[in-house]
Amino acid sequence: MKQLLSAFIILGACVHLSAAKHVDGMIGLKGHLPRQRDIDHFMKNQVQSNNFTTSDALKKIRANRAADIKDSFLHAWKAYRKYAYGSDEINPLTLEPVTTRNGWGATLIDSLDTIHIMGLDEEFKEATDKVREINFDKNDGEPSKVFETNIRYIGGLISAYELSNDKIFLKQATALADIMLEAFDTPTGIPWQMWDVQTGTGSSEAGPSTLNNLAEIGTYQLEFFRLSQLTQDPVYHKAAQRVYDVMLDRNVPKKGATYSVPGLYPIFIDIKSGKFLSGKPNLGGGSDSFYEYLIKTWALSGYQLQRSLDMWKESMKGIKKYIVSKGSDKRMYMGIGDDEGLDSISDTFTCFFPGTLALASRLLNDSDSMDLAHDLLLSSYNTFARMPTHIGPENFGFLPDGDDDSDLLATQRSEIKKYGFYLDRPYYLMRPEVIESIFYFYRITGDEKYADWIWEIWQGIKANCAVEGGFAGLRDVRLGREGGLIGKQESFVFAETFKYLYLAFTEPNVISLDDYVFSTEGHPFKRSFSFNGTF
Repeated sequence: MKQLLSAFIILGACVHLSAAKHVDGMIGLKGHLPRQRDIDHFMKNQVQSNNFTTSDALKKIRANRAADIKDSFLHAWKAYRKYAYGSDEINPLTLEPVTTRNGWGATLIDSLDTIHIMGLDEEFKEATDKVREINFDKNDGEPSKVFETNIRYIGGLISAYELSNDKIFLKQATALADIMLEAFDTPTGIPWQMWDVQTGTGSSEAGPSTLNNLAEIGTYQLEFFRLSQLTQDPVYHKAAQRVYDVMLDRNVPKKGATYSVPGLYPIFIDIKSGKFLSGKPNLGGGSDSFYEYLIKTWALSGYQLQRSLDMWKESMKGIKKYIVSKGSDKRMYMGIGDDEGLDSISDTFTCFFPGTLALASRLLNDSDSMDLAHDLLLSSYNTFARMPTHIGPENFGFLPDGDDDSDLLATQRSEIKKYGFYLDRPYYLMRPEVIESIFYFYRITGDEKYADWIWEIWQGIKANCAVEGGFAGLRDVRLGREGGLIGKQESFVFAETFKYLYLAFTEPNVISLDDYVFSTEGHPFKRSFSFNGTF
C-alpha cells in the first residue's frame, strides 16, 4: 500500500501543475525557491529573550511552582496508571477507563514527552515498556479521526524518540504512519476524516460523506516532514504536501464565491473533488492548526519550505483585514469573517493564535505582528482573568466597536458590560490554548508578569478542577466547582496543559524555543535537523 501511494503522489493524478514543482513545498506561490541570503537572515533571528530575571529569590519561587505543577501531574498520572493504564483516557470522576482514540492508549503516548521533560525516569521507563506492546493493526473496532491519530500518537512517539533516542518510539511511529497513509488513498490525496483500521474504510464525522475540514487536512505537515527526515523516506512528507497541491490547484479565490479572500480558507472541503464547500473562515476549531502549521513547518524545515511561508503571509493579510476586530471594550478579538462581513463569535481554540503569531514575529523579525499578537493575547487572557474562577469559557462572543447591541440578549449585553465579552458556552475542558500563548510571551519577552498570569490560572484550575481521578472539566466557569464537574480528561491535559504550565517555571533553556518547535499537540520537535530538499 505504501509503495502504491508513493507512486500515486508522484504522478499527481488530476493535478494540472507538474508534481515535480510541488513535490516538497520548496517552490513558493510565485514559483521561486527560497533564497540562501534570506535563509541566512532568518537563521540570525532569535526567538527567546535573554532578559529573564535571575535573582535567587525568584529562582526559588519558580522552582517551587514547577514542583507544585509536577506534583499535580503525578497525581493525575498515578490515577490513570491505577485505574486506566493503557486505555485512551480515564474518567476522572468515575475512575473508569474510556476508549476514544482507537484504544491504543492515547493518554499513555501523548504524555511521554511531558514525563521525560519532568525527569520522571521510572514512569518513563514503564510507559516505554507499555508502548512496546502496542499493536496498531488492531483497534477497538470503531473508526476514529486520522488527524487526532497523527497529532496525539504519531507526534507523541516522534517527540519521545527525539528526547530519549529510544528507537522503539520511531519504530512505532513509522508503523502507525504506514497504516494511516491508507487514509490518503483518495481521488485527490486529501485524507478521509475518519478511518477504520480494521476494515480499511474511510468516512466523515457526519457519516459516509466525503467531507473533511481545514484543520484535519492541514495538520499532518509538521509530523510527516519530521518522520520523512528520521526515516529518510519522502512518502510521508509528499502525502502531507499533496494536500496543499490539490487545495491550491482546485480552488481560486473569487469575490462572491465560497472561497473569496486569498489565504482565508473556508472550513469544509470535499476530499473527492478537492473543492471548498462551506464554512466562513476563522481561527477556531476546524481551522486553527492549519494556519499554525504553515509557519511552524517552515521553521522546522530550516526555512526551506517556501510555499508554507508564502501561504502564511497571504493568510496573515486576510486575517488582519477580516478576522481581527476591535471590541466595544477596545480589546482586539478574533471572529469569523471574510469580505462579506464579520460574525463576532469566538472560541478558546482561537487563543492559540497570539502565541503562534508572537513566534512568527520573532522568526521573521516582524515587530508589527508582535504588537498585534500582544493585543490579541490581552483579550484571550481576559476571558480567563475576568472570571471568578480565573478559568475561561469554551466559546464567547463580543460586540464590535461601534456596533449596536440591540440584536443581543439582555444577558449578553449585561455580560459585555461586566466582562467585555459574553459567554456562549460557559464550560471548560482543561484546554491549553490560553496558557500556551501566555507561555510563548513569557519565553519571548522574559517578562515575569506572564509567568504570574499562568500561575493565577493554575491556582484556579487546582481549586476548581482537581479530583481523585485527576482533573475534571467545569460546567460553568462563572460558578466553578459548585456549578458541576464534567467527567472528561482528554490526553491533551497531559500533553499540552501540564507541559506549558510546567515549562513556564523551569529554567528557560529547558525546551528552548530556539531549539524546538511545538506541534499543535504540544510535542517538541528539534530544530537542529538539517534539510536540503532531499530525505
